[in-house]
Amino acid sequence: MSHTDVLTAPPPAVPTDLPDPVGPEWPHRRWLALTVLLAAGFMDLLDTTIVNVAIPSIREGLDADYASIQWLVAGYLLAVAVGLVTFGRLGDIVGRRRVFLLGVLGFGIASLACGLAPTPLVLVIARIFQGTCAAAMIPQILSTIQVSFPRAEQRRALAMYSTMAGVAVMSGPLLAGLLITELGLSWRTIFLVNVPVTVAVAVATCLWVPESSGQHKQRLDVGGSALVSLALFTLVFGLIEGREYGWPLWIVGMLIASPALFAAFAGYERRKERRGEFPLLPMDLFTQRQFSGGLVVVLVFFSGVVGFFLAFSIFLQLGLGFDAMQSALTTFPSSIGLVVASVASQKLFPRPSRVVLALGSLGMALALAVLLTVVTYQGGEVTAWEIRPVMFAFGLGMGVTLPSLADVIIGQVRTGDTGAASGIVNTGLQVGNAIGVALIGMVLFNSLAAHAPESAESASHRITDDLSSVGVPAGQQAGVVRSFTKCFVDGSRQQDPGATPESCRRQDDAAPTAQQSTMSAQVRRSVAAATEWARKDNFSAAIQHSLGYEVTVFGASFLLLLLLPTAARYLPRHKKSRGGRRASARSVLAARRTRVGAGPPRTPGDERRDR
Repeated sequence: MSHTDVLTAPPPAVPTDLPDPVGPEWPHRRWLALTVLLAAGFMDLLDTTIVNVAIPSIREGLDADYASIQWLVAGYLLAVAVGLVTFGRLGDIVGRRRVFLLGVLGFGIASLACGLAPTPLVLVIARIFQGTCAAAMIPQILSTIQVSFPRAEQRRALAMYSTMAGVAVMSGPLLAGLLITELGLSWRTIFLVNVPVTVAVAVATCLWVPESSGQHKQRLDVGGSALVSLALFTLVFGLIEGREYGWPLWIVGMLIASPALFAAFAGYERRKERRGEFPLLPMDLFTQRQFSGGLVVVLVFFSGVVGFFLAFSIFLQLGLGFDAMQSALTTFPSSIGLVVASVASQKLFPRPSRVVLALGSLGMALALAVLLTVVTYQGGEVTAWEIRPVMFAFGLGMGVTLPSLADVIIGQVRTGDTGAASGIVNTGLQVGNAIGVALIGMVLFNSLAAHAPESAESASHRITDDLSSVGVPAGQQAGVVRSFTKCFVDGSRQQDPGATPESCRRQDDAAPTAQQSTMSAQVRRSVAAATEWARKDNFSAAIQHSLGYEVTVFGASFLLLLLLPTAARYLPRHKKSRGGRRASARSVLAARRTRVGAGPPRTPGDERRDR
């Protein structure tokens, strides 16, 4: 099947695999259904970032070690990424509302288990189950939008979904800071708050969300599901946990094996198609340059978004000493910019345009370039008010790109494959997040380790000057400086940022005489001031490298979006081809089936009967 046939096929006014509209109230019901879907999506995406702020409280409350805390975050992301494709296709087969409702109910049960978890192990298991249920919910949102809304309203609905996703990801730290820091509530509230929301969403789903599925009876491709899940697991696990384990050979082996597993999956799916069976993923989706090119854009674009907010939050909290609420309020203007630009872009640009999307990504790159300049000149003395205007501009760029991105990618996919397409796009988003977190983590923490000796050396001069001014002997000054330098460098290079290195525990032993004298208080003040200055200097140097990476990512997104083909681009060429070379019979039949949303691939026997 030619991709031009798919991109030029006119979408039906009413989706073919949806039950007939229920009287004159149907348009109103569509938007009520969308509200329910967006509420569930907001709850899920909020949980991807809200936990990061609560980590210190969780660690203290459950006496959790660093490995448990890592799995608290990684387990959720891993479960979501691995399950999206399978649950997306399952929604096409057994019903999108049914799978969505099961995901919502399971998410509420998992949230309750997280909030009541007595031990770190129970919390991690509940968190992984929560991610699995999120994987069941999320693909059904995009696919239900695709089959429930006529084309004239689809872009607005998809724009609302994309805007919700951006705001949810950026609102997690703010909500966590409000609950834990400002209201003084337990970390358990960030999970328990989901329980009443899931009950309300489940009831509203039964009332307003329509059921839909593919027209043809299918069976879940168990073999394909196992292959793609294994391929995604090896890729995402390796990316998330590689730095924490120090990139051992078995992690590298997993990353090398992942492309081979994806290739095996593609071959397996193509064999099922040739036999006339239903594959997990329709491989002809990847022959559509608009879809496959858009998937590449998603991978690159989202490898920058979540990674940036993670790295910058670490810079603000561990580097500059902001608390959770201060950090969230510093980055929250990006959410305001996102909403403003999203609403404005829908009115100014009523039709999706890859050029407009590209300009939004360019705006994000330029905003971060300005932020890089500000941090370079201000260093560790940069203030929140110097950051907030740049974050607002960053949000404006995101608000131009995000709302139409999903529409451009899946807007022309036939209704029978929307669940699979939605699962692929959301999987690409999660894999992009994992890639971004892994790469930004390597850039940030490697920069911290590499620059630590330089920051310590600069700070040691401050210690020497302070101790000289109060008459501490030179020999004792040297001991204090050696102890400080060793402690600071070791702390900057450890895997667990919350642990205290052994060299820091012995820091005071370097100058016992000074501790016994009246000058000991001055020594402690000098070391504390030098440590704070060195920490800010080291983090400001590291975030500069991280921002340089982010500028490159969004600059690459700008170029990829400019190259992304659109349906309008193929229309003149398709019309011209009709007057010249005739399309093959197989392409014509495939295009005809695409227009009516038909299901299984055609076999050679079917084509002989058609002829």
